[in-house]
Amino acid sequence: MRAAGARGGADALATLLVAQRDGSAEVRRAAAEAFAARGGAEGAEALGALLADPDATVAAAAARGLAGMPDQPRARGALRVAYADASPEGRAAIADALDAVGVSLREAVEQEARTLWERNLAALGGRGPARAGAAEELGASGRAEVVARLVPLLDPARNADRALAAGAARGLGEAGDWAARPALEGLLRSPDPELIEAGAGGLGRLGDPGATAALEAVALASSGRIAAAAADALAALPEALEVGAALCEVAVRSADPAVAARAAREVRLREADCPARPFLARLGRPGAEAALAALGELGLTGAAAEAAAARLLPLLDPARGDPGLRAAAARALARLGAPGSAGPLRDRAATLSARRAAALGRPAPEALPAGAGTAAARAGARPPTGDGDARELGALLAAAGGLRAPGAEPLLLEAVRDPHAAVRTGAIAGLAGLGTDAALRAVAAALDDGAPEVRLSAAAALGRAGPRAVPALARAAGQAAPDDGSWRSALAVALGDAGGASAVAPLTALLEGASAPAAAFALGKTGAPAAVKPLVDWLARPGSLADAEAIEALAQLAARDAGPAIAAQLTADRAEVRAVAARAIGRLRHEAAAPRLEALRSDYHGRVRRAAVEALSRLPAGAPRMRR
Repeated sequence: MRAAGARGGADALATLLVAQRDGSAEVRRAAAEAFAARGGAEGAEALGALLADPDATVAAAAARGLAGMPDQPRARGALRVAYADASPEGRAAIADALDAVGVSLREAVEQEARTLWERNLAALGGRGPARAGAAEELGASGRAEVVARLVPLLDPARNADRALAAGAARGLGEAGDWAARPALEGLLRSPDPELIEAGAGGLGRLGDPGATAALEAVALASSGRIAAAAADALAALPEALEVGAALCEVAVRSADPAVAARAAREVRLREADCPARPFLARLGRPGAEAALAALGELGLTGAAAEAAAARLLPLLDPARGDPGLRAAAARALARLGAPGSAGPLRDRAATLSARRAAALGRPAPEALPAGAGTAAARAGARPPTGDGDARELGALLAAAGGLRAPGAEPLLLEAVRDPHAAVRTGAIAGLAGLGTDAALRAVAAALDDGAPEVRLSAAAALGRAGPRAVPALARAAGQAAPDDGSWRSALAVALGDAGGASAVAPLTALLEGASAPAAAFALGKTGAPAAVKPLVDWLARPGSLADAEAIEALAQLAARDAGPAIAAQLTADRAEVRAVAARAIGRLRHEAAAPRLEALRSDYHGRVRRAAVEALSRLPAGAPRMRR
């Protein structure tokens, strides 16, 4: 091929034209190099066609060839047009080639934006499921005319396609124009759960606090997924007094424990005013479990926590309520952290453990600690062998250990051998709370437990134990099956939580397959300078699935030497990666990336344009430049 390119002539051209369609990528790459050596208009035209080659190395070779033809008009046009559909490696090579021929990357970015807009408009006007995706992508453009195009699709009288309406709702949320709020609020009154969820999600993404009342009403009137979607949308709204008040109201009134806890947690994070009295008033009434879940998330401290705990302790009495309510009370007491709760929780756990052992025909745990075994703790005649009782005992064990109740360790060490996974899970959490060497050895041993929920609890608990837990987590990571992505990801999260330089090596080994995103993010959490190199190396790999996480991690590590590696991702083919890369460049103040950031001010996706402008404003040279 290379000889044919150097030889010239019609016969050589014919050979090269055949070679550029060869089944071998190596042959096509050689043809690209030959066309580059041949030069001229014919060479430029052939290389332009090879920019769309499915093999990234062929497309990159074609781009390099065109970079050597600055005087060929076809070279510039081909590079601009091919940028939109090129692979990540191809886009990077095209960007370099445009620099070489004296064309701003902004021209290719603008061409891509026009191409995507026209393509999505055509898909929206067509038929089939692609219309929903096109509606969402049109919204992602953030163009002014998007609202007028998408709002009619939310009207059931004009559009009966549920998937299309949901896609339009998501698109309107991405568009960021608050004029879409009334239409999205209209979806919340739909009888279709899918459309209600889409409307709530769109409102959350839109970020208009004016949607607070509508979302609050849905969160309180619904349950399950719909209530959760409305609560998530409220939590996504910016900080405002009315949003904090609505979240408090949802936390107080919701009958769904998960929704109430989610709302209360957000109240705490926002430091909004939300008194404990209404939650305490619900105890003993319908919705008590939700009130308990919310109380545990409010972040009460000091005298307020002690007072709330005093109201909750009677709920542990087995003569009151059911195992589910008692378990919820134990979890709330653990979250309140009132020291006075430790003894009663330990006593109830010890008595329930003894009764459970007797019912199962197993040896009883060691003698109860001094003060245990009160009449209230020993009440109840039903053998505690069911799932509900096991979950209650698990919650009691976790709470007693978390509050470091005196004498709880023998009880917890015995409970890790219980046949029920819920009991073992609670015991693991309790042992982690104690934090003694013997307790952590038992937690580490639970990484080999046969029940996934116990293993996950053990991994999370060891992550909270700090760097001393890294050896056990590293061992488990080394033994994890390559195709067990969820377990490997959980171990990566735990290693990141444990932190320290010793976690870098096992996390680097987890930068493969489904665990790669979690491992990349966890490397950033370690705070170790040694984590920079594996992240930079990962970004250089073609086809990475963890680009965004690796970029975020490098920014978190303040790794200024990683600026060039991150800047290379400004031409990625995924909008989320470009946006993350732009923000990271701003945080690292990597001035050399300014020309690429300028180009992204013309990106198709609104979120990328906003990230580019923000990043430019943080560079040493200051605010965004005027475009040429």
